[in-house]
Amino acid sequence: MTMAAAIAITTLALGLAGLAMQRFGSGLAKYRGRRLVVCPETGQPAAVLLAAWRLAWSAIFRPPALRLQDCSRWRERAACGQPCLAQIEAAPEDCLARRILIAWYQDKSCIFCGQQLGQVDWRLHKPCVLSPEQSLFEWRSIQPERIPIVLQTHQPVCRTCFIAETHIL
Repeated sequence: MTMAAAIAITTLALGLAGLAMQRFGSGLAKYRGRRLVVCPETGQPAAVLLAAWRLAWSAIFRPPALRLQDCSRWRERAACGQPCLAQIEAAPEDCLARRILIAWYQDKSCIFCGQQLGQVDWRLHKPCVLSPEQSLFEWRSIQPERIPIVLQTHQPVCRTCFIAETHIL
């Protein structure tokens, strides 16, 4: 094999590996994250998690078939046929729990200080909520399948007010 052929083969192999890694990375980003669906059986909200790693690997070679890794209803119904996947296929981004929360906070103001919450930076200043019973909650303490109910009944609180209200001496 000539040097030029070896370079061409190496370049082609690196290009294919780069393409595969790009498809894997975009597949993983697309399929990870907790999603909220309406359970077709009960008509109630359910929090589901796709098998993101498996889907990302299969996305390298072909369009993947969606599959659940976890569902908040599996405690009662482990042998589910996963009919809720149609909701995710129809609107994969719109059912992401984080996207739902971002949209809810977009036009809200803090119930305590009145600060417009707008675009939330979920890495630095996670907003919280105030319950009708006047209890403060961080999102990590709320079960994902309860998000739709919480958004209807709770008030938005900025991170600064949450810290001030929960750390009173």
